[in-house]
Amino acid sequence: MGPLNPSLLAVLLLAGPALCQDISTGPAVAQSTPAVTVTLTAVGDIRLDGPVGAIISQEGPEAPLTATRERLQADIVFGNLECPVTQSGTKLSKKWNFRAPPRNLAALKSAGFNILNIANNHVMDYGRKGFMDTLAALEEAGLQYIGGGKDRADAEQLRVIEARGLRVGFLGFTSTFPESAWAGAHRPGVAYSDFSRAGGVIRDARSHCDVLVVSFHGGTELAEEPNEIQRGFAHLAINSGADLFLGHHPHVIQPIEVYQGKPIIYSLGNFLFSSPSAATFVTAVAQVKLTTNGVSGIEFLPVETNWGRPIPARAAARQELKKSLDRYGVLSTLPERFKLAE
Repeated sequence: MGPLNPSLLAVLLLAGPALCQDISTGPAVAQSTPAVTVTLTAVGDIRLDGPVGAIISQEGPEAPLTATRERLQADIVFGNLECPVTQSGTKLSKKWNFRAPPRNLAALKSAGFNILNIANNHVMDYGRKGFMDTLAALEEAGLQYIGGGKDRADAEQLRVIEARGLRVGFLGFTSTFPESAWAGAHRPGVAYSDFSRAGGVIRDARSHCDVLVVSFHGGTELAEEPNEIQRGFAHLAINSGADLFLGHHPHVIQPIEVYQGKPIIYSLGNFLFSSPSAATFVTAVAQVKLTTNGVSGIEFLPVETNWGRPIPARAAARQELKKSLDRYGVLSTLPERFKLAE
């Protein structure tokens, strides 16, 4: 080997040791940081009153999740809190009103939940007083929340959980009514999925975290397929920088889609929630693997809601779940990234 050109040598020295070679021993071995993987467990709708509240009252806060506690274990555990936690406020005039005492949050805390979406159509069932009580109760319990706040800026605020050095950010939005529940510039409420501004909120949030999860409450109840609002908002979120889209509100499992290489779960159905429709009985716990490159894979753990005591799904329910999740062929065509647990 002849002498190095002085100009080339200067470029190599300025580039730093990572790009230089030891010319006597050959190419240098690249120094790399070990890949970090963080596990996010995500579930669907949670209602802490009704049958679930009765179980907690009679048997204690750990009772409802006894059979599925191990399936929830992860660095981050997320769900949609579909009720205010308050013992006051004025009941709104609507068909269904939910309310649970703040002490019932212990059921979630003891199971490892650390972040909840509150952008939904029930969190304001007992008015602004009940809503503000809910924010205070979540903070007192040490549970982070997204999608709601004392004003619109607070409701759209990015929440970041750092796990194993990875900064995982969460945002929550809803398209559901009543409109009076939507946060305003100086009014408490939930983050409305305004297409004209949500993209900017998501793009700004993406610059403050390593991985971004967008939660969305919308769609048609009991529908097997997402509607156009769900699809449009999911695609907007991904185009604006989201790495994972988690949906809820239909109360049933809807298919997973991969858009621009990023997963969209349109609806995770019910979880700790009792509904009379048999279509809501089968659900899933999504165990998501997160890295600096986003979502490396998702494993769906089959579950049956079992009237407020979720249990591992039986064989027939497992097949029903696979059919619902794989309606767009994602599990079949990308089994290395997305699969149903045995």
